[in-house]
Amino acid sequence: MVIALLIPSMIGATATMGVYFGYAPGAMAVSPAQFVYFDAYLYLHHADKYVTAVEYSLITPDDPSNAWFSISAVSYPDNKTIHVGDPFSGHSIVYWPPLDGYMPGYNLLCSYTCVTFEPCWDGGGAMIDYEIVVGPHPDSGFLRGTYAPDNDFFDIIGLTSKLCPEEPVAVEEESWGAVKSMYG
Repeated sequence: MVIALLIPSMIGATATMGVYFGYAPGAMAVSPAQFVYFDAYLYLHHADKYVTAVEYSLITPDDPSNAWFSISAVSYPDNKTIHVGDPFSGHSIVYWPPLDGYMPGYNLLCSYTCVTFEPCWDGGGAMIDYEIVVGPHPDSGFLRGTYAPDNDFFDIIGLTSKLCPEEPVAVEEESWGAVKSMYG
């Protein structure tokens, strides 16, 4: 699997949450094709805690209609105990047993099955540099998580991912450990 990463300059010990895309080599180039389903993954990095819950929302340029991009299904890890809402209007997910934010240092929060309704490159490009921003949950106004044992809150920094980048994004197959070591 090839993972396209958008790494901000502030990566460090602060917890970050971002959407990453999986493209099957040979099936898709760097950007998804119109009306072809593809996978995206919501990851939490550098939490350094036993994470019991997260709350967030995804913000897109065509929000609230999402006429250009849609999530048709959300899948969760086995330790998800409950979820409330959806990624675009505010999503809260509870995990038990907690996610281990120490080892290996990143956690899959959920997976999305996505589709675009506009082509990436035709007709002036409504999808060119289409941003998917991990932002605060609209009900609380926070992008945050809770951790064991007392479910105390911790702040999370949301990352921005781009579909259909105007400039090509260099990607290659690499292990997650090798990617982490570049920024560790």
